[in-house]
Amino acid sequence: MSERTDDLTIDEETVDEVGVGETDASVGGTDEIAGLDDGFDTATDFETDTDTADETTAGGGLRGRVGDAVSPVSFALQLAGALVGTFVVGGALPLGPLSGVVGVLAMLFVLGVVSTDARYVEAGTAGALVGVLTTVLGSITLSVVSGGLVPVAGGVAGGLAALVGHYAGRDLRDGLTRDL
Repeated sequence: MSERTDDLTIDEETVDEVGVGETDASVGGTDEIAGLDDGFDTATDFETDTDTADETTAGGGLRGRVGDAVSPVSFALQLAGALVGTFVVGGALPLGPLSGVVGVLAMLFVLGVVSTDARYVEAGTAGALVGVLTTVLGSITLSVVSGGLVPVAGGVAGGLAALVGHYAGRDLRDGLTRDL
């Protein structure tokens, strides 16, 4: 260990030698002219980083970045869960018009507990889509007469229920799997 420390320190005798511990700026020049930044050649240091970044973004572009954030398989699973929650769980609950919203919340809570990744975009979109669908199918006359506000309210309610259910499920999963 002491050998390593000796390698890192510069003795006062070696500093007095010509060229040791000096840069072009300390002699009277500038670091930009020599292409040096504290002793590192920035052109070669950053060249490999940009090559790697170009390779990863060149092939994917916007689709590559969005593809990592949104999964079609996860969306289909969240949509199926929201539909089951609305029609099966919501049909079993005698809560009137709120039974579908409670069903979406319950099913996406379960999906949040069992899923390994946080998929809030998929959950919110699936819940909103099912909310709009059930509102339009439940009362098509009211949907048309209201000027579209009832389906919007159904979509907002379904989306919020899905997000709250998924968040609560993820929070429970985190609490159950965390070390004490």
